Amino acid sequence: MSATPVQIQKRRIVYTALSDFLQGEELAKAFQLWEQQYADKPVFALNEYVGKLSMLASNLGPRKEVIRALLNLSQDPSSQTLLPDPAPSIGVMKDLSVRESAPREYPERLDKVFEHFLVALETVMPSNIFLQFRLNFLVRLADMPLNPALKTRLRSWFDSDGASKSFSVVCASPEIRRVVNQLYVVMCELFGPVQADDMLERSVEWLERYHPNCVRDIRRFL
Repeated sequence: MSATPVQIQKRRIVYTALSDFLQGEELAKAFQLWEQQYADKPVFALNEYVGKLSMLASNLGPRKEVIRALLNLSQDPSSQTLLPDPAPSIGVMKDLSVRESAPREYPERLDKVFEHFLVALETVMPSNIFLQFRLNFLVRLADMPLNPALKTRLRSWFDSDGASKSFSVVCASPEIRRVVNQLYVVMCELFGPVQADDMLERSVEWLERYHPNCVRDIRRFL
């Protein structure tokens, strides 16, 4: 049974609020706990939920701040850009969990994985659409809280033309997740969420064909 728009927005609100305190597997487990035990409970159950999170996540932070973030975003979702619905990506992470500990063949650095994703986006978009997309992203980039080296590399990449572009810079997963989120927001603003999701899916299909070893990492950010 498909989720209603209200349920999807509720998931996005909870996932966005939690992402300020948790990352990676801990964030996925925290969201799964909410969806399995608290999604249908009233708002006052958040205190119990955050109490359980304190035992689940070692670096959650002060309980009051987590509860406040959840309440504030629930009451005013427009106060912050919501992350995409996490349910599909969480499902992918669950499917891959058995293979998490398996050794990877030819692992690549995070910046190179992200470079493949950028190339995929540029490849699947018509050139006139990609031009509009990259200009809009550059406008957003100025105010994004990123380390200067990463911001400079992003600006250089989106300002350049040609297949010889490279994206080589030390970066962290939370920063790349923030960038991917903003790329998705720009796509939604320009083309609508349906076409934006279609572009992301076609990008993943391109990666599965040309850079299959990086698909698992990229799916974590989508």
